[in-house]
Amino acid sequence: MDGEPPVGDVSRLLWLCFGLSGAAALGLELLWMRSAGLVLGSTAATASTVLACYFAGLGLGAAMARTTSAGAVRRYAFLELGAAGGALWSLLVFRVLQHVLATSAPGVRTLAVITAVLPATICLGATLPALGQALAPPGQVGRRGGLLYAVNIAGGALGVAAMGFGLPVLIGVTASYLVAAATSAAAGLLALLVGVRPMQEAPEAARVASGRPRVRLRLVAAASGALGLGLEVLWIRLFAQVLHNSVYSFAAVSLVFLVALALGAGLAAILLGRISPAALAAFALVGAAGATVGGFWSFVRLTGQLGYVGMNTGLVEYLVRIVGLAAATAGPGAIASGAVLPALWAAFGGRGGAARPLGELTAANTIGAVAGALTAGYAVLPAMGLRGGMVLAAAAYLVLADVVAPSERRPRALAWAALLAIVLFDPLRAPLAHLAPAETLRRSAEGASGIVTVVDTGDDRQLRLDNFYVLGGSAAARNERRQGLLPLLLHPAPRRVAFIGMATGITASAGLALGVPETTVVELVPEVARLAAAEFGPWNGGLLERPGVHLVVADGRRYLAATATRYDVVVGDLFIPWHAGAGSLYAREMFETVARHLAPGGLFCQWLPLYQLTREEFAVIARTFLAAFPSVTLWRDDFYPDRPVLALVGRETSPTLDVERVRVRLGSLPDWSEDPLLKTPRALAMLYLGNLTAVPEVLGTGPINTDDRPVIEFLAPRLTRMTAAGDKDWFTAESLDAFTEELAARPPSAPDAVLPADETLADARRAGRALYRYALAARQGDEPAAARFEAEVRRLVPEVVAAGERETPVAALADARRTLGALHDEQERLRRQLETMEKRLGEILPSSGAAP
Repeated sequence: MDGEPPVGDVSRLLWLCFGLSGAAALGLELLWMRSAGLVLGSTAATASTVLACYFAGLGLGAAMARTTSAGAVRRYAFLELGAAGGALWSLLVFRVLQHVLATSAPGVRTLAVITAVLPATICLGATLPALGQALAPPGQVGRRGGLLYAVNIAGGALGVAAMGFGLPVLIGVTASYLVAAATSAAAGLLALLVGVRPMQEAPEAARVASGRPRVRLRLVAAASGALGLGLEVLWIRLFAQVLHNSVYSFAAVSLVFLVALALGAGLAAILLGRISPAALAAFALVGAAGATVGGFWSFVRLTGQLGYVGMNTGLVEYLVRIVGLAAATAGPGAIASGAVLPALWAAFGGRGGAARPLGELTAANTIGAVAGALTAGYAVLPAMGLRGGMVLAAAAYLVLADVVAPSERRPRALAWAALLAIVLFDPLRAPLAHLAPAETLRRSAEGASGIVTVVDTGDDRQLRLDNFYVLGGSAAARNERRQGLLPLLLHPAPRRVAFIGMATGITASAGLALGVPETTVVELVPEVARLAAAEFGPWNGGLLERPGVHLVVADGRRYLAATATRYDVVVGDLFIPWHAGAGSLYAREMFETVARHLAPGGLFCQWLPLYQLTREEFAVIARTFLAAFPSVTLWRDDFYPDRPVLALVGRETSPTLDVERVRVRLGSLPDWSEDPLLKTPRALAMLYLGNLTAVPEVLGTGPINTDDRPVIEFLAPRLTRMTAAGDKDWFTAESLDAFTEELAARPPSAPDAVLPADETLADARRAGRALYRYALAARQGDEPAAARFEAEVRRLVPEVVAAGERETPVAALADARRTLGALHDEQERLRRQLETMEKRLGEILPSSGAAP
């Protein structure tokens, strides 16, 4: 074996070890993202912090391993064992310090995350130079290094698939950490067994690059790393405009990037025997530039000007479509990017054998990646937007091609011609939002957390995040404000309240209407707060300009965990259940955090969009809520069969509602906040569905949602795609009606003391059920049933009907249908809003069904 690296079974085992190492490394990265979100908050800043720590650790490890030493295989084995120990250390830090650091300053919590992540990443970063020293023969640093790189990234794709497609919910987050640690340990032990066998390692490379060329290669390695990861940030933001943005969709896009990078590295290993390293690097950089521009252009057109992808498809078909779209648009650029580093390794050479080029250039590349990710998220997106960021990256790639191969005329000519074409013709002229023909874009803002737009639909002004996430609108102002008024009315005298999620600010304006002295509004996305203040002042009462109103731009769960303030009322906004990260807002630990920060007699109201939940998901959330609060009641926000919204209200005890106090407070509401469904205490009673604490069996048995078993985060996207494909039903219409009747029919284990023992209030509850059935019958076209339920509502709550009558600008109404039509106006506006969304989505799939 003199002069050659280990061969045969020994060599194959080491390649296998490096694949396992990649699986552990990227699996850990996803776990760290999840755990760091609980310590720092689920924000763009948290993701950037973890990325920075991850790549900085890899870079430090690679730099520390750039020198040659004897026993490279054994050194690699101990590094893998060290990474396994680092994985266990990170689990310990996150688990133990999550509660200890709850009230610590952000800098302290960030330091804890760094302390948790760095040990494992430093070890992982040093593995490539160590193993490359053992496996790369003279003159083949680029080829063997490229193949090692490809194997490692391919293993990483397996790790992302495991953690992104369900392992945390299948066995738990803690057990997933143990699996990652065991994978790294298995690689280390296997390499240790190989290392005890006598073998001769690869001798020093004969070719040497020195002086200025070597400095230039380091700079190109760093810059290409910055562009590679920076572009990945931009691409993920672009994909967020057309996907449902669940943990599955992000995993699918990430898999495409990883497989493409592995293919690029493998392709470079093949081509290095036929083309000079500098020329290969230059052509790869030019290819990356062209693929960036062409990929963006193709993306816009393949998605029908940023239309929704795969609306009426099941999960498997949906993921296949995502993979196909990503492979066709982002894949070519990632392949070209993956070929750059192996070419630079080959060009570098060096007297230290493979360890030095692999260590030095990999360190530069990963440190550059840190800078690229941070710059893309916090500088490029806010200042230039997605389109400008893509153009800038393409131009930068072309400049690098000129730098890396100044003597190669063909790459230089091609690079500058392409750059000139980009500047002159700019093929990336695309709208930021997908608009229907009747819609106009009023304002937009791009930031690290997403693209926020304000869109005028003709009869509605909507606030949207990432194209299809409608945060609220002027047409539904009464419904949104009711989501604030109802919980505030359930508390006898709230003085300090918090709203988790601002959106348009209309819900939080309920505090202004009821004269609450201190209102805290917590919003995750700063651009949402800015555009809500600028565009929705007429509907939210100029919320942020009012005294006593405080805006906090932060993760709501993290804010509550850190604050010392106790609130009389906390209101949780409507959160899309399948969005990545949203599941933690429905976790038992979140509900327990809120409970700890309620003042005596305080309550927490969590609103649920039943048109985005199946009954199975609702039951998981409700069981979880019951595990955190001794008393839980269920309330309506509306009577819409297609888009119902319900609230879980939790508190230590549920005192009997003070009817007279409620009557006085309702009478004090200003004109701008008056609501026919909140005119009298009986109108409020119509919204009451029942006491879940008294009849928990109505929810059935099953799991609850916790940080360690994130059921909702993985279940909701799957059931959502089943619903889109017609295999499941939302918890709406007949399904909700059956549940409410079951809830009303169950004999409670104890008397329900929420409402006073008053037959008129009992009639109001019956009227609420009848009004929902009226809406359901009208939706189905069952005229006789609709007429019966109308008559019942009029008989049971004539004063509520009269309130609706006064809302109608007509002197007299001939029948109950027209009276109830006044209460139904907002349902019709929401229906038109839904139809507008369906038309917009239908441009992609003309046979589209319900909105995603």
